[in-house]
Amino acid sequence: MKLLDEIIDSLSSESSSLTDALLKTKVLLHKLGHQDLTQWVNHELNGYPYASVVPSYRVLPAQVLANAASIAYQFSGHPIPLGHLTSEQRQSLQTAKMGQSLAELEKLTRAKKGTLVNRIPMEWNGLLGKGLAKGVQIQQAWSEISAASISGIFVQVRSRLLHFLLPLQEKLKGTKDEEEIRKKSNAINAAEMFKDAIFGDNVTIVVGTDNTVVSWAKC
Repeated sequence: MKLLDEIIDSLSSESSSLTDALLKTKVLLHKLGHQDLTQWVNHELNGYPYASVVPSYRVLPAQVLANAASIAYQFSGHPIPLGHLTSEQRQSLQTAKMGQSLAELEKLTRAKKGTLVNRIPMEWNGLLGKGLAKGVQIQQAWSEISAASISGIFVQVRSRLLHFLLPLQEKLKGTKDEEEIRKKSNAINAAEMFKDAIFGDNVTIVVGTDNTVVSWAKC
């Protein structure tokens, strides 16, 4: 199947457009008669809705930094202790839920030396300052991740798609007629193959909450 071969060739090369491969995957799923499976493809292309579930590979670790001062001294961009916070509060500050479209994420990764930051509201300053020495007050705090770490998202998308497409290619080998392709797809349960490859047992889904860090900008 020519379309299937083209997608696999594209995914196998890091220099090829991942967006193009996903668009072709959407066409492929329609040809297989599985339009219902395109939601994941659409979310990767267009971004995940606010506060929706996102795959675990789109949740990145973040470091909390702050500017703080006392009468005697001042420090800038320094890590601060978070042990006094609840696990939910720590998770909301130390993770970055990257719900942007792949095209947006690609733009962010072009600045290899850049970082992504999320400004923590000043209402958190008092709570965060409880982990510091007496008399030290936080002036500004933020969560930060390296733009380079986003590249792992692209690797995951390519890998999961190939995990679905390579076995499918083998099972559909020699099939050319579109009607025959649909029948064979149903016979081998391509829908189940897709779900296992993209959302397999080892994949967890993280649910967005009011405390989840969602707005990131290049710095």
